Amino acid sequence: MAKNKEAQEHIDNESVEEQVSSAEIIEEENIVELSEAEILRTELEQLQSQLEEYKNKHLRALAETQTVRHRLQQDIKRAKEEGTDKAILSVLPVYDDLRRALDAASADPSNITEGIKKVLDNLSRNFESLGISESAKVGDKFDPNIHEALTAMPTDDDEKDGTIAQVFESGFTKDNRVVKAARVVVFQK
Repeated sequence: MAKNKEAQEHIDNESVEEQVSSAEIIEEENIVELSEAEILRTELEQLQSQLEEYKNKHLRALAETQTVRHRLQQDIKRAKEEGTDKAILSVLPVYDDLRRALDAASADPSNITEGIKKVLDNLSRNFESLGISESAKVGDKFDPNIHEALTAMPTDDDEKDGTIAQVFESGFTKDNRVVKAARVVVFQK
């Protein structure tokens, strides 16, 4: 019986040790679970902080884009107004010249031709100052890129074939770009 009692005590000791060991394992698992929860909570807080930072950056970028767009619209509007003003200012002297030519013609009708020539010269100088040049003169080679042929005029002269016989409406270019195509009559064999 003493052996049974010893065996029973041994079993009880083992059982107690197992229970203590199990309790320690459960406690360690709880600690591990607690630390994982804390780690996840910390990571979540960091991610939420980053998300807020990205949201703020996004909103600032949107605001900056709207500001730039508004500035560009204002700059475009201002440039158009300045361009219009520049064009108007270049034509105003022609208006004054025509008025003076009419005044001079009413006093002496023979002065009208000279007055109109001066007006045309002044207008040509204004065009030059804007970088605009006339694109068609009698005798120039016909170019369909800058000239519009209204009709053809027959010719027997080989040198005149394909050249401008008459300019019906002047054409103009600016920086190698057609502003207005010249309307012309072309010699054709």
